[in-house]
Amino acid sequence: MLGNFSVGDYFKPEAIEWAWEFLTGVLAIPSDRLWATVYIDDDDADDLWKARGVPPERILRYTAEQGNWWGPPGDSGPCGPSSEMHYDWGETAGCEPCRVGDCHPDVGCGRFLEIWNLVFMTYDQAEDGTRTPLPAANIDTGAGLERLASVLQQAESVYETDELRTVVQASEDVSGRTYDPQENPEVARALRSMTEHARAFAFLVNDGVLPSNEGRGYVLRRVLRRAIYFGHRIGIREPFFERVVDAAIDASTNANADLDEQREFIRRIASVEEARFQATLQRGLELLDEVLLREHESKRVPGRDMFALYDTHGLPPELTREVAAFQGYEVDEAGFEAEMEAQRERSRGEERFGNADDDRAQRYAALGLESEFLGYEAVETTSTVTYLWSGERQAERLEAGAEGELVLLATSFYPEGGGQVGDQGEVVTPGGRFAVTDTHRFADAIVHVGRVTEGAVATGEPAEARVDPRFRTGSARNHTATHLLHAALRQVLGTHVRQAGSYVGPDRLRFDYTHPESPKPEQLREIQRLVNEKVRQDIPRETLVMPYEEAMERGAIAFFEDRYSADVRVVEYCESRAPGHHHTSECYSRELCGGTHLHSTGQVGVLQIVSDSSIGAGLRRIEALTGAEAEHYVEERLEVLSALSQRFKVPPMQVLQRVETLEEQLATERRRAEEAATRATAGAAEELADRAEAIDGAHLLVARVTVGSADALRPMVDRLRSKLGSAFITLGAEVDGRPVFIAAATDDLVERGLRADEIVRAAAQLTGGGGGGRPQLAQAGGRDVSRLDEALEAARSAVRGQLGTRREPM
Repeated sequence: MLGNFSVGDYFKPEAIEWAWEFLTGVLAIPSDRLWATVYIDDDDADDLWKARGVPPERILRYTAEQGNWWGPPGDSGPCGPSSEMHYDWGETAGCEPCRVGDCHPDVGCGRFLEIWNLVFMTYDQAEDGTRTPLPAANIDTGAGLERLASVLQQAESVYETDELRTVVQASEDVSGRTYDPQENPEVARALRSMTEHARAFAFLVNDGVLPSNEGRGYVLRRVLRRAIYFGHRIGIREPFFERVVDAAIDASTNANADLDEQREFIRRIASVEEARFQATLQRGLELLDEVLLREHESKRVPGRDMFALYDTHGLPPELTREVAAFQGYEVDEAGFEAEMEAQRERSRGEERFGNADDDRAQRYAALGLESEFLGYEAVETTSTVTYLWSGERQAERLEAGAEGELVLLATSFYPEGGGQVGDQGEVVTPGGRFAVTDTHRFADAIVHVGRVTEGAVATGEPAEARVDPRFRTGSARNHTATHLLHAALRQVLGTHVRQAGSYVGPDRLRFDYTHPESPKPEQLREIQRLVNEKVRQDIPRETLVMPYEEAMERGAIAFFEDRYSADVRVVEYCESRAPGHHHTSECYSRELCGGTHLHSTGQVGVLQIVSDSSIGAGLRRIEALTGAEAEHYVEERLEVLSALSQRFKVPPMQVLQRVETLEEQLATERRRAEEAATRATAGAAEELADRAEAIDGAHLLVARVTVGSADALRPMVDRLRSKLGSAFITLGAEVDGRPVFIAAATDDLVERGLRADEIVRAAAQLTGGGGGGRPQLAQAGGRDVSRLDEALEAARSAVRGQLGTRREPM
């Protein structure tokens, strides 16, 4: 679809004139083949088409129900009448009524082809149906590129144009059937579906969409499944979709070169997805045939059967509907929806998914790549490069400077998960070095994100995966500290505390938890004391793999947003294993966790809580540092405390008291300064009031004053208004090298047309500034202080002009 828009620029006359000029002039379509349709009440469009030379008998008026009104897109919004151009293939192309002269575009028999559409966006429709004119009328032009091609090539349909005919040919080749809409319309329909869906699949994957069960990924999956279903219906039993997709890429690569660059990736996704679906399609269709045979009298597919075909056998409900409709059956939609709702209810009580699919996850899942994680045992691993990705493309080789993603057959790099950040380090191959800045897991692949810093890396090369040991140790230290912190929170605040999120990096940790109120300072101190007590006990870590149910029975804590497999990894820190602590079998911390940890709590060094804050109703966030970072944090604050102690000449423990004393003294001095400023303002106001001039029953005062800040102008104006009565006041001052203004008008003068906002804005503009406010009071600022006096005189003249020039004695 081609399209262009105009918002408030041109409207019906130009749109219709240019459409006609393009179709008959540029494309040289014979004018006697073109028909126009307009909205039933659109006299303007009717007249404009006539002015272009379209005979009245080829201009038809249609209602909104016939398609000549667009919008609104929802319950409300822009809308308006539309007008179309239709190409007439001639009487022999239509059905029988067309051949006797009683035919028009709305008959829908194939004789007419809409090739141009103009929407005259004129109104804004409210939810109650009322329409008001838009501030600026718009034009929305649509044109069918492939339809125009079929007209220019005199092809009977878009599938017989030079672009799509080669793809149809590929569909014929894989099926062994011939495209002939007249002789075998059902075969032709299947071949068209295979063709169109293969092309759509190629473009969607090229744009980054990958098969999934949600959103646009599910749309892509349905596209492929529909094409395979139609292939199955005309007898194709072997994989074929990849070949048709390849032909679709060939047909479009001249206009979309990136399709050819992504050819192998698109083909692989098509092949993998088709293989997955073919495995279920045959069995699902056989079972559906049994249902249709059983229900041959009712001609209705029960909802429970439709659900079972989908839930148990993987047959998509849209295909069940398609097959049923083709054979003249209805489907029990209400029953199917009831079964689906029952399933959703069951799912709500099951495990929640923690990580939503994203495009990369879908891509790696579709590719079927796998990586073995060996990082629990070592930070260095010998492996092989299996996949490279750069920008938006799969690559076989990345040169120096290139950024991208690298997958290894096995790796020691920990992928981001469980709150812990992905490892950093480098991957070294015989030909180059790849600096890893982040690591993720997508499906079964561990993906190293980074940049080639030396030479080049290529798929198939042997590689050394080398995790930065300081980075790993920092992350492990903070992860172990997070477990200790979680346990301390539960011990001090209560067992209602649950993890609600976390960040575990080499530099710091953040732990989100459930708690209804802010912990008291003494509680935070106790939490920190407990953690550091367990650190000093140097409790050894124990890592166990066991069934999920057994871990729960042992009291392990699970993060509610994570999804766990049948066997889980349990990380324990039990005092009974600590040196000299054999008096208890209890574990201070026992959690399900896939992250990396220290061998013992003593390696944490020390934990320092930095902050605790609210992040939502019943949710709090605690942030902390460990090891050298915690020490540095404390040292910095001790240095500040020491400096303040020396500055105030008091012991460190008396610094707070000294600061409180200074604050009291400062507050006293501020009160004195404010009182002095008030007295000065009063005196200045008395002096200024004497300079006011009386004009036509009102007072006018325009003056330059000296103030310390722009805020001082407001109380001065307030005092002047209370003293002068009916008055217009404009004051200007220089503050920090810039002009500032304030203007005030009493209500009676506002009623006479004087506005403080207009006067002060005009004055400020003379100094290169602006401002505004209300008619009664407004402030403004400028840039050029040299024009301050000129601006005030301009304000005086403007007010005089509006009040009158007759002055009265004071």
